[in-house]
Amino acid sequence: MSSQSTTLPDGIEDKHVRPIEGWRRHASPLSLVAFGVVVALALSGWLGRERTWSAEGRGTALEVHTSEIIRNGEFLEMRVRVTSDAPIAELVIGIDESLWEDVTVNTMIPAATDETSEDGEVRMTFARLAAGTAFLFKVDMQINPDIVLVNAGTLTIYDGDAELVATDLSITVLP
Repeated sequence: MSSQSTTLPDGIEDKHVRPIEGWRRHASPLSLVAFGVVVALALSGWLGRERTWSAEGRGTALEVHTSEIIRNGEFLEMRVRVTSDAPIAELVIGIDESLWEDVTVNTMIPAATDETSEDGEVRMTFARLAAGTAFLFKVDMQINPDIVLVNAGTLTIYDGDAELVATDLSITVLP
């Protein structure tokens, strides 16, 4: 297109309508490299990874499965599985307040019959647990945007007030 055959609007010149040649003709390879780095980080687990923490004591086994590395603003699920060789008269799950600091809890299944806060823990009381029966407690949460670095704490299983087993866990929160 040239200005001899077509009249161009004010401020538009031939150099604006000519095809671009050379390196400027193509998209920058830097965007492809940046995309490749993000994909490599995601595949290696650096942008999010899940883990299972396990502990046993007094005939009770505890497994906690949740995200170990997550980005703020994302949703996560925590699954707590408790099994015991002996019956547990009053199953209580205690979670350090520091572990759930700046975390929004959306759903807890099953719902606790009683919820209290004591000794720096959120304690949720459930019904009796028969010997050899597995109990699964599922919590859906969202990491609030103001968390950066690590939320760490202990998850403890009680029979009433008697501690049965505990495990320390931490969730690393990336910006």
